[in-house]
Amino acid sequence: MTFSLSTHASANRLIDSSSPYLLQHAHNPVDWYPWGEEAFAKARKENKPILLSIGYSTCYWCHVMEREIFENPEIAKLMNESIVSIKIDREQRPDVDDLYMTATQMMTHSGGWPNNVFVTPDLKPFYAGTYFPPAAFSSLIQQIHYIWMQDQVPLKAQAERLASAIIRIKQQENNAQSSSLPGSRLVEALISHFSDYYDNRLGGFYQAPKFPNEDALLFLLEAYRLTSNNTCLEMARGTLEKMAEGGIHDHVGGGFHRYATDAQWRIPHFEKMLYNQALLGRAYTELYALSNKPDDRVVAEGIFDFTLRQMTHKDGGFYSALDAETDAVEGAYYAWTDAELQDALDTDSYAWLMKHYGLAEIPKIPGHKHVDGRVLYLIQPLSESATAEGLSYEDAVKKQQAVMTSLRESRDKRKLPHLDNKIITSWNGLMIDAFARAGLCMRKLEYTEASRRAADFILANLRKQDGSLYRTWRDGQAEISAYFEDYAFMIQGLVSIYRAAKDNRYLQAAKELAAKAKQLFWDEKHGGYYFTDGSELLLVRMKNAVDSAIPSGNAVMAQALLDLYEITGDAEWKQQAEALLIAFGQAITENPRAYTHMVHALLRLNHVAPAAKAAQQPDEAVTLREAMVTKTYVKVGASAPKREGNSLTVTAVLDIAQGWHVNANPASFDFLISTSVDVREDSGKAEVEPAYPDARAMTTPLGDINVYEGKVSIPVKVTLPGNAENLRLLVRAQACKDATCLAPSDWIVPVKLK
Repeated sequence: MTFSLSTHASANRLIDSSSPYLLQHAHNPVDWYPWGEEAFAKARKENKPILLSIGYSTCYWCHVMEREIFENPEIAKLMNESIVSIKIDREQRPDVDDLYMTATQMMTHSGGWPNNVFVTPDLKPFYAGTYFPPAAFSSLIQQIHYIWMQDQVPLKAQAERLASAIIRIKQQENNAQSSSLPGSRLVEALISHFSDYYDNRLGGFYQAPKFPNEDALLFLLEAYRLTSNNTCLEMARGTLEKMAEGGIHDHVGGGFHRYATDAQWRIPHFEKMLYNQALLGRAYTELYALSNKPDDRVVAEGIFDFTLRQMTHKDGGFYSALDAETDAVEGAYYAWTDAELQDALDTDSYAWLMKHYGLAEIPKIPGHKHVDGRVLYLIQPLSESATAEGLSYEDAVKKQQAVMTSLRESRDKRKLPHLDNKIITSWNGLMIDAFARAGLCMRKLEYTEASRRAADFILANLRKQDGSLYRTWRDGQAEISAYFEDYAFMIQGLVSIYRAAKDNRYLQAAKELAAKAKQLFWDEKHGGYYFTDGSELLLVRMKNAVDSAIPSGNAVMAQALLDLYEITGDAEWKQQAEALLIAFGQAITENPRAYTHMVHALLRLNHVAPAAKAAQQPDEAVTLREAMVTKTYVKVGASAPKREGNSLTVTAVLDIAQGWHVNANPASFDFLISTSVDVREDSGKAEVEPAYPDARAMTTPLGDINVYEGKVSIPVKVTLPGNAENLRLLVRAQACKDATCLAPSDWIVPVKLK
């Protein structure tokens, strides 16, 4: 995606922004405003509802919606006459994004970007959705305008109810402290959770689409290091090795894409985010430290070398992301046709590539441009193929590097996807931490130096005179006061540099930022750090301790405080970490998976005292959460297995509440989650063949979709190895009603073998 930085007669107010995402929309015919009082005042003065359209510059569906809707003059005219339109970069304003994503999840029971939320002039939400087709969006604008002009009372009443519920939900986490530290049983409970969901055959923990789940990997690696639990190591290693083989791993250029759309990790969603490089770089470094396997080191080095080559500012800071698409074609930069491979390689190299790598087909998305070409994936780890061929690992690596260098030189001639070149303090903190750890572990001074240069860049360009931080920097301009996660991630990064380089400047900077963070964000009454400093009034001041694609700031801070304690021996740092874990003790106890990085800190703290069992009082916020889950409307069971020799058939039975449906397999749109079943056993060698039933066609505002309703049976034929144990049926489904879909649910049903 390209955009112009020059002023233009048709430019709107976004042209003065430093955000690449806002600049992408600066020449839309929509009369966009940035988030701020000017837009709010206009809405109040003209008595118009507001559209908050939230996304980020490398978001594929954000680009689609811009091309289909926001560049359409007729739709833009409708928007300009009926509403006040505000465009928001979620990476610059994660506080606004989190607040209104909660609203979207409450109203639609799903979420994603672009996130489009309609709010009253006082910023209370009354309607929301993610991607809309053009006709549906035009109709929606007209309906909202009509209702707003006829009778605003029902909309405002709904907005008040939603705002009150959001406040209750956020305050529930804000006040989730316990009277003592959570017990160590939570560590075992979390390990058990990952064991139940682990895919022995393909790695990963949940069904496709498959995300790296770096919080899980780092926790499991730490659990093995501290407790010698081999199951933890096998889950982490199995996942990381399968990811390294798959197309989610950029074998030509290094680094990883954001997630895989298939169970085998072969077809990625092609965005490359800095935070994924940081967290996976750390994970592969820690795996290498435990395994000493050269394959693990090569993957880690590939991540760091890619980051230095393509995502690093000349003065040391790290850029945010690379887009998934080129000229509206997702994956165009990364896919290869056979003719392109033969053109880039000599005959011997091409033959070597075809022997060691496969090419995965990229599924077509109806109505979207399809890329010519397929995605490279490794057939087996290089160390294994080298042994089988009687080669030294060094010779195999030399050949692989020569082939991949030739392919990269050829690929470098292609148009590069859009680079989001803003520098985010928190994401830089993650990358600084990863580089410092890798430099220490691998004894590579260039990695340690990369961490130092980036830290120096942040401290020189994004630190104010009073010692506080800015959130972002781009083209010489730092702006937006930092959030708590920016401090926490930078503190962790600075401490890791100190461990690697033994330079007291970085330890002192970490201590100073810890003191500033406590001054700006600490909740003196209930404990824990708020996400914002409270200088701008939103609906509610949040703490946000739940992990997302990145660890929560509170969890990273708990780890950084333990680092400071280990380094200095000052018990005050440990006491602060304990106070932080107690502040979220009740929440961690109720849902350890949502707080994986917190449980990771608890594991490090090695505190075994039992937690006070807080009495849980049901309230409207709890009821709202339950109502958002598919399990409330879909019950799952399994028939007794029918065995024939070394195979058996077990049938998953879904009982779907009246008026609801689940998406068929395959789902009709890629943003819907298909119903899927799988069978797992401990050896990971079972072969599974589900037979999905015929679906019913249903007409919805999204278009015609295929669904299952009522009672649905899905037989699964399983071919078992001779030593099969702990057989279990895994089911995933997403319940929907009309065009509203809930968060998907997963079930694990034990299958008893007679």
